[in-house]
Amino acid sequence: MDGGVKMSGGHFNRSEYIYYRVHQFADELENEIENNHKEDNYDYCPGYSPEVIEILKKQIPEINRIAKIMKAIDYLYSGDYGEDNFIEAVNKESK
Repeated sequence: MDGGVKMSGGHFNRSEYIYYRVHQFADELENEIENNHKEDNYDYCPGYSPEVIEILKKQIPEINRIAKIMKAIDYLYSGDYGEDNFIEAVNKESK
């Protein structure tokens, strides 16, 4: 963050912050995993195997990591991040 200035982004997001929706996807996936063996309002229960659930669980941090990189790219192109801030943010998520 540069000099305490509030970040805004928005270069790639004509109507919304797309990286926020990617985070939201990860949150919704986590909820679906937790409810894997519960019926929904339509009496549907996915009931995926433990193997599939473990694979899905491992994707949540990766999805969130990509969302953070997307945000850094958006901030770079919207002028909220300079190159140094961008490099630092991406390097932090690439470890």
